[in-house]
Amino acid sequence: MTAADRRKLILNAAGELFIARGYSGVTMEDVLAKVGGSKATLYRHFADKAELFQAAVEALCDEWSKPVHTFTAPPDVDLTTTLTALGGHFAALVLTPQAIALHRLVTAEAERMPEVGRAFFEHGPSAGQRVLAKYLQQARDAGEIDVSDPVRAAAQLFQAMLGDAQMRLLTNSPYKPDDDEVQESIAVAVRVFLYGATASRGDAL
Repeated sequence: MTAADRRKLILNAAGELFIARGYSGVTMEDVLAKVGGSKATLYRHFADKAELFQAAVEALCDEWSKPVHTFTAPPDVDLTTTLTALGGHFAALVLTPQAIALHRLVTAEAERMPEVGRAFFEHGPSAGQRVLAKYLQQARDAGEIDVSDPVRAAAQLFQAMLGDAQMRLLTNSPYKPDDDEVQESIAVAVRVFLYGATASRGDAL
């Protein structure tokens, strides 16, 4: 096994343990018991549990977000279809039980470990916003939309699409969003973003 393969194995095991038990419920010995090998090898890759936790958070975000980063809109579809499809990819990423558990975990530890909070944001929400912003930038360059800051617009559109559903899951609300509700939220958010909400703009939203 190469050093890179070993590191990936450790990160996968640590990510599973942290999500299942929380930060305080996992020790380096727990990780070692799960992956095997020597303590010296484990500490050669990660100096302590805090470093391992941050790396595991980054690895989980990077792995789960691959479908978003590899998303490519077909050349013959309109902007509404593209943004709605991308919203579906975001939903499949951020609304899963594992993603919600990781979000809760990072939020719980971010005050004490701000570097983990920053890592989560950069590898998760910020990275996703940049993907969405790329399509908004292309639409702006083509004269389809008028936004001064595509990245900020992407963050606002994401919240409009999935913010309510994500918050309900994060807070364990008894009113969980189902798939139809999530898709409708995405579709309405895209339509309002592109066409506004005034009655004079056309069909009711």
